[in-house]
Amino acid sequence: MYKLLKVKADMRQASSRLSALIGQRDLLRQQKEEAQARLKAAQEELNNYDLVQILLQKTSAYAREQAKQQIEDIVTSALTVVFGKDYRFIVNIDVKANQPVAEYWLESEGVTTQLKPPDYDRGGGVADVVSLALKLAVGELSGVRGPLFLDEAAKHVSQEYVQNVAFFLKEFSQKFNRQMILVTHSATLAEIGDTRIGIRQNGGRSIVESI
Repeated sequence: MYKLLKVKADMRQASSRLSALIGQRDLLRQQKEEAQARLKAAQEELNNYDLVQILLQKTSAYAREQAKQQIEDIVTSALTVVFGKDYRFIVNIDVKANQPVAEYWLESEGVTTQLKPPDYDRGGGVADVVSLALKLAVGELSGVRGPLFLDEAAKHVSQEYVQNVAFFLKEFSQKFNRQMILVTHSATLAEIGDTRIGIRQNGGRSIVESI
């Protein structure tokens, strides 16, 4: 009888340890997925900053100054519209190894700080809006024709500001006469579209429908 009770107690302890290990495994998996998501987002943002560097390197000194001004205007406008603060985005161009190199600065409420990609330490998704606006600016300045495809635009922006992002994208589209195609899970962003198409799964099949 004693042996039977001991076996049962050992089984309960083993079961508890197994449950704890499973919980630790699941937590590690979740942390890994979150880290991978942050890495992907950071890489996407870094790519947008790199696009600006390439654009500046391929232009003359005069065109470079014009591009700098337009980039600053577009990004400043995006930040002001989205967050409602007195933001100013500044691009400083220096020449290193005979190549123009851009540094990015953000001025707000009398304080100027340097933005170094990837920079996700700012509340509400400021870096995400900067990254989005840089992508739009480069699209205009590089002479790319046709629609712009934006995949999960401003996905790090706080929910309270998403409506403002939608308004900015709509205004940008109209101002520059640029068609935009958004791929998004945000119903708020989807609402700004003149044409809205939803995709859902049913029995393993993708169903495309107007919404």
